[in-house]
Amino acid sequence: PNSPHSPRRRAGPRCFTGPPHADGPPRRAMPRLTEALIRKRSEHNEGVISDLEEIALHQQELEGIDNLEACCRHIKILLLQNNIIPKMEGLNKLKELEYLNLALNNISMIEGIEGCESLKKLDMTVNFVDVDDLEESIYNLKANIMLEDFYMTGNPCEDWPGFREYTVAHLPQVKQLDGKLILPNERIKARQNLPKLQQDLEVAVQARLAKKAAEAGKPVSEGAYTKESRNEMYLEMAEQKEEKERNERRRMGTEPKEPRQIPGVYNARGEIRQCNEGKYDFNMDDTTDKTKVIFELGVPKYLDTSALDVDINPLYIRCVVKDKVTQLKLPAEVTPDASKVQRSRTTGHLRVEMPLVEPGRVRGAPAPKVPDLQPLQPEKPSAPKATAKAAVSVQGIYKDPRRVSSSGKTQ
Repeated sequence: PNSPHSPRRRAGPRCFTGPPHADGPPRRAMPRLTEALIRKRSEHNEGVISDLEEIALHQQELEGIDNLEACCRHIKILLLQNNIIPKMEGLNKLKELEYLNLALNNISMIEGIEGCESLKKLDMTVNFVDVDDLEESIYNLKANIMLEDFYMTGNPCEDWPGFREYTVAHLPQVKQLDGKLILPNERIKARQNLPKLQQDLEVAVQARLAKKAAEAGKPVSEGAYTKESRNEMYLEMAEQKEEKERNERRRMGTEPKEPRQIPGVYNARGEIRQCNEGKYDFNMDDTTDKTKVIFELGVPKYLDTSALDVDINPLYIRCVVKDKVTQLKLPAEVTPDASKVQRSRTTGHLRVEMPLVEPGRVRGAPAPKVPDLQPLQPEKPSAPKATAKAAVSVQGIYKDPRRVSSSGKTQ
Protein backbone atom coordinates (compact mmCIF):
# COMPACT_ATOMS: atom_id res chain seq x y z
CA PRO A 1 0.00 0.00 0.00
CA ASN A 2 2.93 2.35 0.59
CA SER A 3 4.43 1.73 -2.85
CA PRO A 4 4.38 4.80 -5.12
CA HIS A 5 2.95 2.64 -7.90
CA SER A 6 0.20 0.94 -5.90
CA PRO A 7 -3.35 1.99 -6.77
CA ARG A 8 -5.05 4.57 -4.61
CA ARG A 9 -8.51 3.33 -3.72
CA ARG A 10 -11.13 6.06 -3.87
CA ALA A 11 -13.54 6.51 -1.01
CA GLY A 12 -17.22 6.15 -1.60
CA PRO A 13 -19.25 3.77 -3.70
CA ARG A 14 -18.58 3.12 -7.35
CA CYS A 15 -20.84 4.79 -9.84
CA PHE A 16 -22.92 2.33 -11.79
CA THR A 17 -26.22 2.16 -13.53
CA GLY A 18 -29.01 0.18 -11.98
CA PRO A 19 -29.70 -3.46 -12.73
CA PRO A 20 -31.16 -4.22 -16.13
CA HIS A 21 -34.92 -3.97 -16.31
CA ALA A 22 -35.08 -2.38 -12.88
CA ASP A 23 -38.58 -1.02 -13.57
CA GLY A 24 -39.83 -3.99 -15.56
CA PRO A 25 -40.12 -7.75 -15.19
CA PRO A 26 -37.02 -9.58 -13.89
CA ARG A 27 -34.59 -10.72 -16.54
CA ARG A 28 -34.28 -14.46 -17.04
CA ALA A 29 -31.05 -15.83 -15.57
CA MET A 30 -28.38 -16.65 -18.13
CA PRO A 31 -26.57 -20.00 -17.97
CA ARG A 32 -23.43 -20.34 -15.88
CA LEU A 33 -20.39 -22.43 -16.57
CA THR A 34 -21.28 -25.90 -15.27
CA GLU A 35 -19.41 -29.19 -15.33
CA ALA A 36 -21.96 -30.58 -17.81
CA LEU A 37 -21.23 -27.76 -20.26
CA ILE A 38 -17.48 -28.24 -19.84
CA ARG A 39 -17.83 -31.93 -20.69
CA LYS A 40 -20.01 -31.12 -23.68
CA ARG A 41 -17.42 -28.68 -25.03
CA SER A 42 -14.52 -31.09 -24.46
CA GLU A 43 -15.51 -33.57 -27.15
CA HIS A 44 -12.04 -33.28 -28.66
CA ASN A 45 -10.76 -34.86 -25.42
CA GLU A 46 -13.51 -37.54 -25.40
CA GLY A 47 -15.31 -35.71 -22.61
CA VAL A 48 -12.46 -36.21 -20.14
CA ILE A 49 -11.89 -32.98 -18.21
CA SER A 50 -9.34 -33.99 -15.59
CA ASP A 51 -6.44 -33.57 -18.05
CA LEU A 52 -8.12 -31.06 -20.37
CA GLU A 53 -5.67 -28.44 -21.72
CA GLU A 54 -7.83 -26.40 -24.11
CA ILE A 55 -11.51 -25.51 -24.22
CA ALA A 56 -13.60 -23.08 -26.27
CA LEU A 57 -16.62 -21.63 -24.45
CA HIS A 58 -17.35 -18.66 -26.67
CA GLN A 59 -20.89 -17.59 -27.61
CA GLN A 60 -22.51 -19.60 -24.83
CA GLU A 61 -24.34 -16.61 -23.25
CA LEU A 62 -22.41 -17.32 -20.04
CA GLU A 63 -22.99 -14.97 -17.15
CA GLY A 64 -20.52 -16.48 -14.69
CA ILE A 65 -17.36 -18.58 -14.43
CA ASP A 66 -17.65 -21.62 -12.14
CA ASN A 67 -16.13 -25.08 -11.67
CA LEU A 68 -13.01 -24.46 -13.75
CA GLU A 69 -10.70 -24.41 -10.74
CA ALA A 70 -12.15 -27.72 -9.51
CA CYS A 71 -12.52 -29.54 -12.85
CA CYS A 72 -9.78 -28.26 -15.14
CA ARG A 73 -6.64 -27.57 -13.12
CA HIS A 74 -4.41 -28.32 -16.13
CA ILE A 75 -6.12 -26.01 -18.62
CA LYS A 76 -3.68 -24.00 -20.75
CA ILE A 77 -5.94 -22.27 -23.31
CA LEU A 78 -9.28 -20.87 -22.18
CA LEU A 79 -11.54 -19.11 -24.71
CA LEU A 80 -14.44 -17.25 -23.07
CA GLN A 81 -14.96 -14.47 -25.59
CA ASN A 82 -18.37 -13.22 -26.74
CA ASN A 83 -20.32 -13.88 -23.54
CA ILE A 84 -21.78 -11.52 -20.90
CA ILE A 85 -19.43 -12.31 -18.01
CA PRO A 86 -19.44 -9.30 -15.64
CA LYS A 87 -16.59 -10.30 -13.34
CA MET A 88 -13.33 -12.25 -13.52
CA GLU A 89 -13.67 -15.01 -10.93
CA GLY A 90 -12.89 -18.68 -10.54
CA LEU A 91 -9.58 -18.38 -12.41
CA ASN A 92 -6.98 -17.74 -9.73
CA LYS A 93 -5.98 -21.40 -9.21
CA LEU A 94 -5.31 -22.19 -12.86
CA LYS A 95 -1.53 -22.33 -12.47
CA GLU A 96 -0.90 -23.72 -15.96
CA LEU A 97 -3.11 -21.25 -17.85
CA GLU A 98 -1.15 -19.61 -20.67
CA TYR A 99 -3.82 -17.92 -22.82
CA LEU A 100 -7.03 -16.31 -21.54
CA ASN A 101 -9.49 -14.72 -23.96
CA LEU A 102 -12.25 -12.64 -22.34
CA ALA A 103 -12.95 -10.33 -25.28
CA LEU A 104 -16.51 -9.05 -25.80
CA ASN A 105 -17.77 -9.43 -22.25
CA ASN A 106 -19.12 -7.08 -19.56
CA ILE A 107 -15.97 -6.85 -17.42
CA SER A 108 -15.22 -3.55 -15.69
CA MET A 109 -11.99 -4.47 -13.90
CA ILE A 110 -9.10 -6.85 -14.45
CA GLU A 111 -8.80 -8.97 -11.30
CA GLY A 112 -8.71 -12.50 -9.96
CA ILE A 113 -5.81 -13.82 -12.06
CA GLU A 114 -2.85 -13.03 -9.78
CA GLY A 115 -2.34 -16.78 -9.23
CA CYS A 116 -2.17 -17.59 -12.95
CA GLU A 117 1.60 -17.71 -12.86
CA SER A 118 1.97 -19.16 -16.38
CA LEU A 119 -0.23 -16.58 -18.13
CA LYS A 120 1.44 -15.28 -21.29
CA LYS A 121 -1.45 -13.80 -23.29
CA LEU A 122 -4.51 -11.89 -22.06
CA ASP A 123 -7.19 -10.60 -24.41
CA MET A 124 -9.61 -8.06 -22.90
CA THR A 125 -10.75 -6.51 -26.17
CA VAL A 126 -14.08 -4.63 -26.14
CA ASN A 127 -14.97 -4.77 -22.47
CA PHE A 128 -15.96 -1.99 -20.06
CA VAL A 129 -12.71 -1.19 -18.23
CA ASP A 130 -12.98 2.57 -17.75
CA VAL A 131 -10.36 5.09 -16.70
CA ASP A 132 -11.54 5.07 -13.06
CA ASP A 133 -10.74 1.32 -12.85
CA LEU A 134 -7.55 1.44 -14.95
CA GLU A 135 -5.11 2.01 -12.08
CA GLU A 136 -6.31 -0.97 -10.07
CA SER A 137 -6.62 -3.18 -13.14
CA ILE A 138 -3.00 -2.54 -14.16
CA TYR A 139 -1.82 -3.06 -10.58
CA ASN A 140 -3.53 -6.49 -10.50
CA LEU A 141 -1.42 -7.59 -13.47
CA LYS A 142 1.94 -6.93 -11.82
CA ALA A 143 1.99 -10.44 -10.33
CA ASN A 144 1.73 -12.04 -13.80
CA ILE A 145 5.43 -11.88 -14.55
CA MET A 146 5.10 -14.18 -17.59
CA LEU A 147 2.58 -11.91 -19.35
CA GLU A 148 3.94 -10.86 -22.74
CA ASP A 149 0.91 -10.13 -24.95
CA PHE A 150 -1.87 -7.85 -23.68
CA TYR A 151 -4.96 -6.59 -25.57
CA MET A 152 -7.22 -3.75 -24.37
CA THR A 153 -8.62 -2.40 -27.65
CA GLY A 154 -12.17 -1.12 -27.44
CA ASN A 155 -12.26 -0.42 -23.69
CA PRO A 156 -13.36 3.06 -22.52
CA CYS A 157 -10.02 3.61 -20.78
CA GLU A 158 -8.29 3.80 -24.16
CA ASP A 159 -10.01 7.15 -24.72
CA TRP A 160 -7.51 8.60 -22.25
CA PRO A 161 -4.47 9.71 -24.31
CA GLY A 162 -1.97 8.46 -21.72
CA PHE A 163 -3.31 4.88 -21.60
CA ARG A 164 -0.53 3.23 -23.61
CA GLU A 165 2.33 5.04 -21.89
CA TYR A 166 0.83 4.38 -18.46
CA THR A 167 0.42 0.66 -19.19
CA VAL A 168 3.93 0.33 -20.67
CA ALA A 169 5.46 2.08 -17.66
CA HIS A 170 3.75 -0.16 -15.10
CA LEU A 171 4.05 -3.53 -16.86
CA PRO A 172 7.70 -4.08 -17.85
CA GLN A 173 7.05 -7.76 -18.60
CA VAL A 174 4.63 -6.96 -21.45
CA LYS A 175 6.31 -7.06 -24.85
CA GLN A 176 3.31 -6.36 -27.06
CA LEU A 177 0.30 -4.14 -26.32
CA ASP A 178 -2.77 -4.25 -28.58
CA GLY A 179 -0.80 -6.08 -31.24
CA LYS A 180 2.00 -3.47 -31.35
CA LEU A 181 5.52 -4.23 -30.11
CA ILE A 182 6.87 -2.10 -27.27
CA LEU A 183 10.28 -0.74 -28.23
CA PRO A 184 12.99 -0.08 -25.60
CA ASN A 185 12.99 3.68 -26.15
CA GLU A 186 9.19 3.77 -25.75
CA ARG A 187 9.48 1.99 -22.41
CA ILE A 188 12.21 4.36 -21.18
CA LYS A 189 10.17 7.40 -22.17
CA ALA A 190 7.06 6.02 -20.47
CA ARG A 191 8.99 5.48 -17.22
CA GLN A 192 10.26 9.03 -17.35
CA ASN A 193 6.77 10.44 -17.87
CA LEU A 194 5.15 8.28 -15.16
CA PRO A 195 4.75 11.05 -12.51
CA LYS A 196 2.98 13.32 -15.00
CA LEU A 197 0.90 10.39 -16.28
CA GLN A 198 -0.20 9.67 -12.71
CA GLN A 199 -1.40 13.24 -12.28
CA ASP A 200 -3.17 13.23 -15.62
CA LEU A 201 -4.89 9.96 -14.67
CA GLU A 202 -6.25 11.48 -11.46
CA VAL A 203 -7.68 14.41 -13.40
CA ALA A 204 -9.24 12.04 -15.95
CA VAL A 205 -10.74 9.92 -13.15
CA GLN A 206 -12.35 12.92 -11.47
CA ALA A 207 -13.77 14.09 -14.79
CA ARG A 208 -15.13 10.62 -15.52
CA LEU A 209 -16.78 10.32 -12.08
CA ALA A 210 -18.36 13.73 -12.47
CA LYS A 211 -19.71 12.74 -15.88
CA LYS A 212 -21.17 9.51 -14.49
CA ALA A 213 -22.84 11.42 -11.67
CA ALA A 214 -24.35 13.90 -14.13
CA GLU A 215 -25.63 11.08 -16.35
CA ALA A 216 -27.11 9.09 -13.46
CA GLY A 217 -30.86 8.74 -13.83
CA LYS A 218 -30.92 9.96 -17.41
CA PRO A 219 -32.28 7.62 -20.08
CA VAL A 220 -29.66 5.99 -22.25
CA SER A 221 -29.85 6.85 -25.91
CA GLU A 222 -31.23 4.15 -28.13
CA GLY A 223 -28.54 1.95 -29.68
CA ALA A 224 -25.90 2.85 -27.06
CA TYR A 225 -23.36 0.11 -26.39
CA THR A 226 -23.85 -0.63 -22.68
CA LYS A 227 -23.86 -3.65 -20.42
CA GLU A 228 -27.62 -3.52 -20.28
CA SER A 229 -27.99 -3.45 -24.07
CA ARG A 230 -25.62 -6.40 -24.37
CA ASN A 231 -27.60 -8.34 -21.77
CA GLU A 232 -30.82 -7.74 -23.69
CA MET A 233 -29.20 -8.71 -26.95
CA TYR A 234 -27.76 -11.92 -25.57
CA LEU A 235 -31.04 -12.76 -23.86
CA GLU A 236 -32.77 -12.57 -27.23
CA MET A 237 -30.01 -14.68 -28.78
CA ALA A 238 -30.36 -17.29 -26.02
CA GLU A 239 -34.13 -17.47 -26.53
CA GLN A 240 -33.70 -17.82 -30.28
CA LYS A 241 -31.10 -20.55 -29.82
CA GLU A 242 -33.32 -22.38 -27.34
CA GLU A 243 -36.29 -22.18 -29.69
CA LYS A 244 -34.16 -23.48 -32.57
CA GLU A 245 -32.90 -26.40 -30.50
CA ARG A 246 -36.46 -27.16 -29.33
CA ASN A 247 -37.71 -27.25 -32.92
CA GLU A 248 -34.82 -29.49 -33.92
CA ARG A 249 -35.54 -31.89 -31.06
CA ARG A 250 -39.21 -31.91 -32.01
CA ARG A 251 -38.32 -32.64 -35.63
CA MET A 252 -35.96 -35.47 -34.64
CA GLY A 253 -38.35 -36.84 -32.04
CA THR A 254 -35.82 -36.43 -29.23
CA GLU A 255 -37.67 -33.81 -27.22
CA PRO A 256 -37.59 -34.80 -23.54
CA LYS A 257 -40.88 -36.12 -22.25
CA GLU A 258 -42.48 -35.50 -18.92
CA PRO A 259 -41.51 -38.09 -16.29
CA ARG A 260 -43.90 -41.04 -16.28
CA GLN A 261 -46.24 -41.42 -13.33
CA ILE A 262 -45.77 -44.88 -11.77
CA PRO A 263 -49.19 -46.41 -10.93
CA GLY A 264 -50.05 -46.87 -7.28
CA VAL A 265 -50.72 -50.06 -5.35
CA TYR A 266 -54.51 -49.81 -5.55
CA ASN A 267 -56.73 -49.27 -8.56
CA ALA A 268 -59.72 -46.93 -8.85
CA ARG A 269 -61.97 -49.48 -7.09
CA GLY A 270 -59.67 -49.65 -4.09
CA GLU A 271 -58.51 -53.18 -4.94
CA ILE A 272 -54.91 -54.35 -5.13
CA ARG A 273 -53.71 -53.67 -8.67
CA GLN A 274 -52.50 -56.61 -10.77
CA CYS A 275 -50.34 -55.65 -13.73
CA ASN A 276 -47.22 -56.54 -15.71
CA GLU A 277 -46.29 -53.33 -17.55
CA GLY A 278 -42.85 -54.59 -18.58
CA LYS A 279 -44.37 -57.77 -20.06
CA TYR A 280 -41.74 -59.87 -18.32
CA ASP A 281 -42.16 -63.63 -17.89
CA PHE A 282 -43.05 -64.53 -14.32
CA ASN A 283 -44.01 -67.57 -12.24
CA MET A 284 -45.80 -67.82 -8.90
CA ASP A 285 -45.17 -71.20 -7.16
CA ASP A 286 -46.91 -72.15 -3.92
CA THR A 287 -47.07 -75.93 -4.41
CA THR A 288 -43.43 -77.08 -4.56
CA ASP A 289 -42.75 -76.00 -0.99
CA LYS A 290 -45.82 -75.87 1.22
CA THR A 291 -44.12 -73.48 3.65
CA LYS A 292 -43.42 -70.63 1.24
CA VAL A 293 -44.46 -68.82 -1.94
CA ILE A 294 -41.75 -68.53 -4.64
CA PHE A 295 -42.00 -65.74 -7.19
CA GLU A 296 -39.69 -65.51 -10.22
CA LEU A 297 -39.49 -62.57 -12.66
CA GLY A 298 -37.59 -62.80 -15.96
CA VAL A 299 -35.79 -59.45 -15.95
CA PRO A 300 -33.00 -58.87 -18.51
CA LYS A 301 -29.71 -60.55 -17.69
CA TYR A 302 -27.51 -57.46 -17.88
CA LEU A 303 -29.93 -55.09 -16.17
CA ASP A 304 -28.18 -53.29 -13.32
CA THR A 305 -29.57 -54.30 -9.94
CA SER A 306 -29.89 -50.63 -8.98
CA ALA A 307 -32.73 -50.40 -11.54
CA LEU A 308 -34.82 -52.92 -9.55
CA ASP A 309 -37.12 -52.04 -6.68
CA VAL A 310 -38.88 -54.90 -4.85
CA ASP A 311 -41.65 -54.34 -2.30
CA ILE A 312 -43.03 -57.35 -0.41
CA ASN A 313 -46.35 -56.92 1.36
CA PRO A 314 -48.21 -59.63 3.30
CA LEU A 315 -50.86 -59.68 0.56
CA TYR A 316 -48.98 -58.72 -2.64
CA ILE A 317 -45.54 -58.36 -4.26
CA ARG A 318 -44.54 -55.29 -6.28
CA CYS A 319 -41.46 -55.02 -8.55
CA VAL A 320 -40.55 -51.79 -10.34
CA VAL A 321 -38.12 -52.35 -13.23
CA LYS A 322 -37.05 -49.15 -15.01
CA ASP A 323 -40.35 -47.42 -14.09
CA LYS A 324 -42.37 -50.46 -15.27
CA VAL A 325 -44.51 -52.06 -12.54
CA THR A 326 -45.15 -55.78 -12.09
CA GLN A 327 -47.57 -56.31 -9.19
CA LEU A 328 -49.47 -59.47 -8.22
CA LYS A 329 -51.66 -60.65 -5.38
CA LEU A 330 -50.26 -63.47 -3.28
CA PRO A 331 -52.20 -66.76 -2.84
CA ALA A 332 -51.78 -66.59 0.93
CA GLU A 333 -50.49 -64.22 3.56
CA VAL A 334 -46.69 -64.15 3.83
CA THR A 335 -44.07 -62.80 6.22
CA PRO A 336 -42.18 -59.91 4.51
CA ASP A 337 -39.42 -59.67 7.15
CA ALA A 338 -38.38 -63.28 6.61
CA SER A 339 -38.48 -63.11 2.80
CA LYS A 340 -35.37 -63.48 0.64
CA VAL A 341 -34.65 -61.72 -2.68
CA GLN A 342 -31.95 -63.01 -5.06
CA ARG A 343 -30.83 -62.79 -8.70
CA SER A 344 -29.57 -65.66 -10.78
CA ARG A 345 -25.91 -65.40 -11.79
CA THR A 346 -26.58 -67.18 -15.07
CA THR A 347 -29.92 -65.77 -16.26
CA GLY A 348 -30.23 -62.62 -14.16
CA HIS A 349 -33.80 -63.55 -13.24
CA LEU A 350 -35.23 -62.29 -9.98
CA ARG A 351 -36.23 -64.88 -7.34
CA VAL A 352 -38.21 -64.01 -4.23
CA GLU A 353 -38.94 -66.56 -1.48
CA MET A 354 -41.71 -65.55 0.94
CA PRO A 355 -42.49 -67.78 3.97
CA LEU A 356 -46.17 -68.31 4.70
CA VAL A 357 -47.71 -67.05 7.90
CA GLU A 358 -49.73 -70.33 8.24
CA PRO A 359 -47.68 -73.02 6.46
CA GLY A 360 -50.11 -75.89 7.17
CA ARG A 361 -53.05 -74.23 5.56
CA VAL A 362 -53.93 -75.68 2.15
CA ARG A 363 -54.60 -73.16 -0.58
CA GLY A 364 -58.36 -72.92 -1.18
CA ALA A 365 -59.28 -75.12 1.80
CA PRO A 366 -62.15 -73.80 3.87
CA ALA A 367 -61.27 -72.42 7.22
CA PRO A 368 -62.34 -74.50 10.24
CA LYS A 369 -65.95 -73.81 11.11
CA VAL A 370 -66.39 -71.76 14.17
CA PRO A 371 -69.61 -72.54 16.04
CA ASP A 372 -72.06 -69.75 16.12
CA LEU A 373 -72.40 -68.10 19.45
CA GLN A 374 -75.84 -68.51 20.98
CA PRO A 375 -77.38 -66.09 23.42
CA LEU A 376 -77.63 -67.26 26.99
CA GLN A 377 -80.96 -68.94 27.83
CA PRO A 378 -82.55 -68.86 31.29
CA GLU A 379 -82.40 -72.19 33.19
CA LYS A 380 -85.56 -74.34 33.11
CA PRO A 381 -87.14 -74.94 36.53
CA SER A 382 -86.47 -78.53 37.84
CA ALA A 383 -89.40 -80.94 38.46
CA PRO A 384 -90.63 -81.01 42.10
CA LYS A 385 -89.56 -84.07 44.12
CA ALA A 386 -92.25 -86.67 44.87
CA THR A 387 -93.41 -86.71 48.50
CA ALA A 388 -94.88 -89.71 50.41
CA LYS A 389 -98.61 -89.49 50.62
CA ALA A 390 -99.18 -92.56 53.00
CA ALA A 391 -97.34 -94.40 55.75
CA VAL A 392 -95.13 -97.25 54.59
CA SER A 393 -94.00 -100.06 56.88
CA VAL A 394 -90.34 -100.94 56.71
CA GLN A 395 -90.63 -103.96 58.97
CA GLY A 396 -89.08 -107.04 57.55
CA ILE A 397 -86.99 -105.22 55.01
CA TYR A 398 -83.78 -106.00 56.86
CA LYS A 399 -83.25 -109.17 58.77
CA ASP A 400 -80.47 -109.48 61.30
CA PRO A 401 -78.76 -112.90 60.98
CA ARG A 402 -78.26 -113.23 64.69
CA ARG A 403 -81.89 -112.72 65.43
CA VAL A 404 -82.89 -115.21 62.79
CA SER A 405 -80.60 -117.93 64.23
CA SER A 406 -81.79 -117.38 67.79
CA SER A 407 -85.43 -117.58 66.84
CA GLY A 408 -84.83 -120.90 65.10
CA LYS A 409 -83.33 -122.51 68.15
CA THR A 410 -86.26 -121.42 70.29
CA GLN A 411 -88.67 -123.09 68.02
